[in-house]
Amino acid sequence: MRVRISGILGVVFFFCVVFFSFGAWANDLKVTNVHLGSRDTNSKTIAVFFDLAWQNSWRNKINHDAAWVTVHLQDVTAASPEKKLCRLSINGLNPAGVSAGSNTELEIQIPSDKVGAFIRRTSNHMSSAVATTNVMLTVNYETAGLSAESQVTATVTAYEMVYVPRGMFYAGDYAASAAAFQRGGVDNNPWPITSESAINVSAASSNAYYYVSAGNNGEFASGSAFIIPATFPKGFEAFYMMKYEITEGQWVEFINSLSAPGRANHDVTNVSHKNADAVIDRNTIACAGSPLMCSSERPNRAMTFLSWPDLCAFLDWAGLRPITELEFEKAARGPYLPVNGEFAWGTTDIQPLTALSNSAEDGLESSNTNGANAHFGGTLISGGDAALGTAYRRGTLRGGIFATDSTDRILSGAGSYGAMELSGNAKEWAVSVGLSAGLVFTRANGDGVLTTASGFEGNADSISWPGLNMDVSRGITTTAGAGFRGGSWNDASTHLSISDRSEAASSSSDATSTYGGRGVRSAEGL
Repeated sequence: MRVRISGILGVVFFFCVVFFSFGAWANDLKVTNVHLGSRDTNSKTIAVFFDLAWQNSWRNKINHDAAWVTVHLQDVTAASPEKKLCRLSINGLNPAGVSAGSNTELEIQIPSDKVGAFIRRTSNHMSSAVATTNVMLTVNYETAGLSAESQVTATVTAYEMVYVPRGMFYAGDYAASAAAFQRGGVDNNPWPITSESAINVSAASSNAYYYVSAGNNGEFASGSAFIIPATFPKGFEAFYMMKYEITEGQWVEFINSLSAPGRANHDVTNVSHKNADAVIDRNTIACAGSPLMCSSERPNRAMTFLSWPDLCAFLDWAGLRPITELEFEKAARGPYLPVNGEFAWGTTDIQPLTALSNSAEDGLESSNTNGANAHFGGTLISGGDAALGTAYRRGTLRGGIFATDSTDRILSGAGSYGAMELSGNAKEWAVSVGLSAGLVFTRANGDGVLTTASGFEGNADSISWPGLNMDVSRGITTTAGAGFRGGSWNDASTHLSISDRSEAASSSSDATSTYGGRGVRSAEGL
């Protein structure tokens, strides 16, 4: 199975004239040939056209993949130009003003908030390549603060997503993993998640929901009584999930789209993060200049050095939201009964990668370790970029590194619904049920709008996401309510198990070379 992450493309235009267009791609998802139709000054809309293609698209009775597509506009004549999300003009399934283009086997679903569009197959289909030309999305340019006379740059951004369907599942693995969810103090059976109704957590085994603490600072103690509200996403309702962890290329596209102060506030090379422009633990992000501009040598590599506020800002900008730790278990395990200590691919079989193909890591590099299906244990990597120096020998790999045309779920390291690297590579930020600050979280998706308060520009501003500053105009500024799931390239294999909660309520204020993440979006209209 050939894998792919995301594609972006920009085009500079007046609303009435197209100047140029060019294509960009990463791991086979391609957005190309962006151009514009005529504007409608009465409705304040303009049509954006582009071509879209990716590999191994599928749909079956259980789930499917999709491309989540957003449009950002940038007024290049502004004193501090930044790319702003432009909402679509109408919502629904294949509404007026949109077209899936030349491929009649594709459909477009625009959610009620009109932040972006899901492009997916219309009917069941085995995994295969998909391509379409002349896709049309009609956007309302006033939602990006622009007028008909504005001279702007348009960027079409796409992320590969997998659909996690509505339905029950189990959280926990019979206490095989650290602090795993269980039904009672002496009952090691997992939690059954059968709805999105509130969960009464208590020490009473008859309640069937018992909390086991890992002892993190501020975390609920084992046997604590509390309520997980009905509004907290538990994984029962459907959602879309990024197939891969956020990449360096996706991060660069985000950070360079912000205002100059916003870029400075989320500069991962500053003293609060990486503290260098040099390559550290395979992270190649470098930022320089005034205004600050960032770049990556390896845009397909999983992004690290992300704090919780950094992650939330990216997800809000992209029209996505954070994942909860219960949703994480659903995405990895699916509807099946737990296996003691299982990893995201549903078994306890695990083999670390130690060598890459002997070529530059251009997004097509592959594992050169027989049977490898995870990246963990701090192993020193040979091959690939290792020849460039020691800084390239330890750290994250590109998304989907283990998947080939001949690998099954176990050998590709895939979760139950097709998401990759849920065990290992980068440990992933998730909203915790073990912290009171996490329980305020709702399934509200990002809207593309970030904060503008002086000194706090570029932060996520959703009031229902954990970490919100007491001055709400400053947005998400703390890590309260968040932790990690899935383990990292530098963790022992036990931390990679689906139900391991050793750091699920850690609320770390650091931003190290193991910290990464991905986004999800609450589903509707299916």
